[in-house]
Amino acid sequence: MKKPLVCLLSLLVLSGCMRAGGGAIERDVEPSYDDSFVSRDTGGPAQVPNQASSGLATEAPLERADLRIERSGWIRVDSGDEMQASKKLRRMAGQFDATVMSFNDHAVSFKMPSAKLELLLEALEKTEGWEIDEFDFSAWDRTGEYFSVEARIASATAVKERLMKLLESAATLDDVLKIHNKLEDIQKQLDGFNGAMREIGLKAGRVEVAILFD
Repeated sequence: MKKPLVCLLSLLVLSGCMRAGGGAIERDVEPSYDDSFVSRDTGGPAQVPNQASSGLATEAPLERADLRIERSGWIRVDSGDEMQASKKLRRMAGQFDATVMSFNDHAVSFKMPSAKLELLLEALEKTEGWEIDEFDFSAWDRTGEYFSVEARIASATAVKERLMKLLESAATLDDVLKIHNKLEDIQKQLDGFNGAMREIGLKAGRVEVAILFD
C-alpha cells in the first residue's frame, strides 16, 4: 500500500509543477498573428529580396523540408483594367494551388504553398499587359517553436501514461479522485499543445499574398 501512495505523491508533485508552468508554456507557444498582408512587427524577420519589373530574382528554394516557415507579403501590378485583371487572376488560382481568401475590383488575396510563390511571380510578369511594379515578403521561422511544442507533448504524454498506471492500482477513493484531477490537468495541457501544433501546421510552408492592381 505504501509504495503506490509514495509513487502517487511523487507524481502529484511533478504534475503540480507542470501545471504551474503550464500557463507560461502556453503563452510561449501561443502565436501572435496579424492578418495584415502589408506589414507586421516581427522584430527583424527574414526578407525575400524585392525585385522591380526589370526582371525576377533567381533564388534557391524558399526553405528546406524540415523547416517550418510562415510567409506573407504583397505584389503591386500595373495591369490597366483592374477589374478584368482581378477576374483573370482568380481564374489562374489553380495553377499555384492557391485558395482565394478575398478579392474586390482591384485586388486578390491568396493563401498558397510557399513553393509556388516564384511560379506566381513569373505568371504575373509574363501575362500580357501586366507589369510588376514592386513586391515585398516577410518570413517567420517557427521551426524552434514546433519542436519545442513537440517535446512538451511527449513529456506530458509520458506523465499521463504513468498516472493511468497508478489509477489502475489506486487503493482508495481519495487516491482515485486525486489521480483523476491530475489527469484532467495533463489533458488540458495536451489539448493546448496539440492546438498549437495544428496552428503551425496550417501556416508553415504557406504564404498569404495580396496582389494589388493599378
